[in-house]
Amino acid sequence: MKKTTVVFFMFLGVALLFSACGGSKSPEPPAGESAPASQPAVRASAPAPARSGMQKISDISEAWSKLYNQNEAQINNYEGMPIMGLVTPALTFVTSVQFDLLNIDNRDGRFEGKLMMAGYKGFVEKAGTKITFGYDDRREKDGFGPAAKAGDRLVANGYLALDKEHYLCEMFTERGGRKITRSYTEFKRLGDGSMICLAFDGRTSNMRGDEDLSDDLIFLRNGKNQYDFVIARAKTGPEFKSISLADKGDLTKEQAIELFKAAGYVIGQTGGIKDGKLAID
Repeated sequence: MKKTTVVFFMFLGVALLFSACGGSKSPEPPAGESAPASQPAVRASAPAPARSGMQKISDISEAWSKLYNQNEAQINNYEGMPIMGLVTPALTFVTSVQFDLLNIDNRDGRFEGKLMMAGYKGFVEKAGTKITFGYDDRREKDGFGPAAKAGDRLVANGYLALDKEHYLCEMFTERGGRKITRSYTEFKRLGDGSMICLAFDGRTSNMRGDEDLSDDLIFLRNGKNQYDFVIARAKTGPEFKSISLADKGDLTKEQAIELFKAAGYVIGQTGGIKDGKLAID
């Protein structure tokens, strides 16, 4: 498990380093939050605002990483098979922090260009405390596995409410007008400084390329001496119905279990840090 987490956060660290150096349909904001109005794709002339609280996408990624670092030893020292679901949801930040580079000065407006690491043509739009970002492009050549073929449509739509410290990102791959993979991830910081995450990941086929509808749902609560988790699975595939953290408030592990069951998911693993060690319930 240690090798897995070290490699993952080295990769994430590189992405954050790039972000510090500095058309797709806009996603729907969470309930109760309005989307920013469109702005010309030019840099505003007003000076950048003074930094206070979250200002850009990489800030929420860094907030999660700082909390994770406090619990990393316990996660690495788990005596059992590696639990990949404990680290994979944060991979969404590897993609999303690239959008900060399209607006290095962190100004209001819409900015477009090629993403440094992914190479897709993307955009980021900032209006006060609201940031939207995304891309809609085509894969130029085959990638790894049957879910990555030349010509596939690749779409990402993201949203970050800086004042509410609430992030979401949806990504999907479309082939022949059908979604063959789809992920939906949300992170939210709570009043006590901890953070919660819901991550969906749906597929139409297995690693061999055979038709096999499946989707995973993961809950994480990351805080001081706390890393609660729930991992569940269903057979819906990419057409799963997402659940938003916008109206869930202080979601606990026990509440997440009941929420997942009500949505038709089968609970796989649950657990957290107990007596200084990561344990399965």
